[in-house]
Amino acid sequence: MVGKQELNEKVLISKINKIGIVHLHGAEKYLEKHKPKMCFLISLSQPHENVLKYAEDIKGLQIVVSSNFEDEKKKIEQDYKDTEIVMIDSYQLAGRDGMLDGA
Repeated sequence: MVGKQELNEKVLISKINKIGIVHLHGAEKYLEKHKPKMCFLISLSQPHENVLKYAEDIKGLQIVVSSNFEDEKKKIEQDYKDTEIVMIDSYQLAGRDGMLDGA
């Protein structure tokens, strides 16, 4: 049985053409502040290996590489049926819209 507190948690989804280190720094700060259940960054292209290594250490963050954003979003919604799904703009997530690398 799912507890009431767990139902109130949110899952964030962000569509990003290319994920860079600036995105991860911003996502890390955002996750620390807002504490969502999970954050998915859906990217069209495979991130650089340094980006992937850095992302491994960010709790609650998952990078998904896919050319079909809507299919990935539906999969996430199915996996987290009892959780509010929130779409978040990559600029808002990064917190430094003027400095985004690869956006």
